[in-house]
Amino acid sequence: MDNPEYTVYLYPSPNSLKVIIALEELNLRYQTVVVDLAEGQQLAPAFAALNPNRKVPVLTAGDLTLFESAAILEYLATTHDQLMGQTVQHHWQIKSWLYWHAAAFGPMAGQAHHFRCFAPEHVPYAVRRYSDEMNRLYGILEEQLAGREWVCDTYSIVDIGLWPWVRHHDWQGQSLINFPSVQRWADAMAARPAAIHAVERYPIQLIAPNKYGVLLNQTAASLKASSTEEEIN
Repeated sequence: MDNPEYTVYLYPSPNSLKVIIALEELNLRYQTVVVDLAEGQQLAPAFAALNPNRKVPVLTAGDLTLFESAAILEYLATTHDQLMGQTVQHHWQIKSWLYWHAAAFGPMAGQAHHFRCFAPEHVPYAVRRYSDEMNRLYGILEEQLAGREWVCDTYSIVDIGLWPWVRHHDWQGQSLINFPSVQRWADAMAARPAAIHAVERYPIQLIAPNKYGVLLNQTAASLKASSTEEEIN
């Protein structure tokens, strides 16, 4: 792409998908670099220099580098003066729900995915714990969406942030039959051209079980394990 405004370092995942949807909604120029998590490219010094946490996504714009998907969404929306509300009150309502999605919904969904679908051993307590917590969080989202088209009344980065996780509600042990307002909202999100394009371009890629060790067995020592520069595609 000629003169891309942004570069996104990603691996097809809910957190990365959020950023692509936002870029598409805002009609921005961007290019992507896939970081192969299964091969440990996130541990390479080149990537660690972009994100000390060794996770995707990362967004770069000139000399600016951002990590954490919620921060990236907030930056894009604020910089381009869209998707963040038109009044001070609305702006802070959107921020509150954005942080709820980043602190509660996303992390708990990720844990539910892990223990229900990907953990190398079945841990009944963990499965029950995170499935029940996701049920509670879907209940909160259902309450908020009752009588509203979008989470914060008008379409915003909150909708973009939540939807990639809600797409995989079955991985979290949930059925949207029990949450009709969430179902209606999710269908509306799925029909948006930006979401359609993002999903088609970056479908979720499941990591083979024999590659889990790269993701699951990291400790502080693993931060220093990759002393050799690795290429990022």
